[in-house]
Amino acid sequence: MKYLLSTILTAVLAMGLISCSGSKPTGAGGPQAQAGAVAKPAKTGNEKIDKFVEDVFAILDQMQEMKEGLAEINVTLDEMNDHPVSPVEWMKEDMIKSLAKAKDGAKQLDPDAIVEALKGKIYGMVESAKQTKVGMDNVIKRAQSLMQILPQLPSETASLGLKAPKALKAIKATGAPLKAIPGEGKAIATEAQTVLDNCNKLLSSIGK
Repeated sequence: MKYLLSTILTAVLAMGLISCSGSKPTGAGGPQAQAGAVAKPAKTGNEKIDKFVEDVFAILDQMQEMKEGLAEINVTLDEMNDHPVSPVEWMKEDMIKSLAKAKDGAKQLDPDAIVEALKGKIYGMVESAKQTKVGMDNVIKRAQSLMQILPQLPSETASLGLKAPKALKAIKATGAPLKAIPGEGKAIATEAQTVLDNCNKLLSSIGK
């Protein structure tokens, strides 16, 4: 029985190290949401324009995922900090859910294992926030590079004949959210730093 419990606790601890979020928040907005949920234009038939559109919307999707990831971490931190007893008790309840089939699971859980699982979960959130900060630096650089290409694109429509107006519309629809990326990226990086600060504060409160 002791071996079985040890195996279960090891699995839970691993989950804590890997998982970096809790309940998924609703209504999390991102670059596309703030830009009015711009739909990706259909292909124009010009390779350079189509690649530009694909690259911009790939960045927008990446930013959306990063922003939602931070929102999920914030939900988890709020749940931990707002627990009526303590963040450790929150972790205990979370572990019990994983051990729902174990009879009297709450009584079987070792207090030290609960604390270590909590630390592991927080460290996972720290790593996620760090990756977001680094990712935002790369995103902003890619956006700035694409903005240098933007002025060259209208001339690409000359060979498209009747499809030219559609291509020009696609360029305009893609250029608008592209220009908003650097500012949005900096805001997301700032939020990532706030998440890091909050995670470290929580770690300090339970003892690293």
